Amino acid sequence: MTSFRFGAVAAVRGPARAWADCAVRLESAGYSALLTPDTLWTPSPFPALVAAAAATTTLRVGTWVLAAPLRSAAATVRETRTLAELAEGRLELGIGAGRPGGERDAETLGVPWGTPGQRVDHVEATIAALRGALGESLHLTMAAAGDRMLRIAGRHAQTLALPLAPTADAAAVAEVVGRVRAATPTDRAPLELALQVVGVDEDVPEWMRQNAGITPESLRESGAVGLLSGDPARDADALFQLREATGVSFITVPDEFSERLAPLVGALSGT
Repeated sequence: MTSFRFGAVAAVRGPARAWADCAVRLESAGYSALLTPDTLWTPSPFPALVAAAAATTTLRVGTWVLAAPLRSAAATVRETRTLAELAEGRLELGIGAGRPGGERDAETLGVPWGTPGQRVDHVEATIAALRGALGESLHLTMAAAGDRMLRIAGRHAQTLALPLAPTADAAAVAEVVGRVRAATPTDRAPLELALQVVGVDEDVPEWMRQNAGITPESLRESGAVGLLSGDPARDADALFQLREATGVSFITVPDEFSERLAPLVGALSGT
């Protein structure tokens, strides 16, 4: 059975030293990776992750996830090759066809956004260019929801960020995992499956409250598997059960919860 890994999703503001301090803290707590969003209201991921990688020795760094339509394939290859070299191979490149509302970022940057089909075409072309330039050693994570994107992930990725609503219960996870397995060729290793923590006890990220109206009460009512209790033993039991039932083994944590969940991370990482 695949061992547990934990990644913290961070968008640190400030100088390189702030990124370095965050990375060292996460590495010391047992996190496997520092993951950074790709939006216009968060720092540009490539230089930020260089600062994190330079301060650490085992922590992996990754984009969570790169919006492929915002860059040409050649630009993504260039930035990825440089970051992979500077991070000494500790890069996990997350890539997808763009989040909802991403067309506004494209307009600001002056690049075409395209139709859904065109954006998926661009993801596929970018992955081909990345594999051609960096080979199979590049750890590729994909955010994928539609059948075509799942098939691309099944052929090319090592990790999949599961397309789940914050309120998803265990049955919803199992349904998506079934689709993922059906899309993965039998001659490839199973994808590592990533689940996002959406809350801890009475706390949920503020952006989730404001943008989606998510509250701890609504998460509990829906049986959301991404809502943790904050009790390490109880949460460990829940994650073991989830992994047994679905194969989920990579848990991503908003950085605002990373210190609070450090005892859980320390207990489960690598088990």
